[in-house]
Amino acid sequence: MGFTIRQGKDEVQAAHRFQMSAELRDIELLGCSASTSEGKAPASGQLRLGMEMDPCILHVLAGEAKFAVRISVCGDSKDAEEPDRHLFKVLCRYALTYRLKPAYVPLQLELDAFRDGNAIFHCWPYTRELVQNLTMRMGLQIPPLPLLRIGPTPEPKKVTLNRPAKSDTGIKTGKTGASSRPVALGPDVVPQT
Repeated sequence: MGFTIRQGKDEVQAAHRFQMSAELRDIELLGCSASTSEGKAPASGQLRLGMEMDPCILHVLAGEAKFAVRISVCGDSKDAEEPDRHLFKVLCRYALTYRLKPAYVPLQLELDAFRDGNAIFHCWPYTRELVQNLTMRMGLQIPPLPLLRIGPTPEPKKVTLNRPAKSDTGIKTGKTGASSRPVALGPDVVPQT
């Protein structure tokens, strides 16, 4: 079990170019809120976790890049009936400051890729500790949050489409033929004709 940030090959390479020219200087907690539902039983058995991440670029100045990362973690018992009311919810926001090598000016692609992967990854140990401490103070005995992983974006699945064959006149005959060609599935796939 764990949470995975998915990035494509180009994003990973762009983030790598940034990290080779940057050094983490500071992580600062900008804000934190935590809540638990009154009257809900403490977690026992398996826990269903949810997480939302919202990173952004605060600024890039000569020699410095600063990012903000907002992470929201919630948890419920596996058999919870009310999905809108969580057993617990912790929301935290961090500012991350990186020192850049002299004369290095990051490209927007490098900043975006680093923001969406590495900046979140750098906050995760602090988030795990914060959630663990706060839920213990709420009287909830939850296991530690799972590790955060950065992994490749899955390759699009390929399928074969079968279409009836057309006669030379464009009029359908009673016969059908099969024409197959692979088509990638994804959110923006438009079959080519």
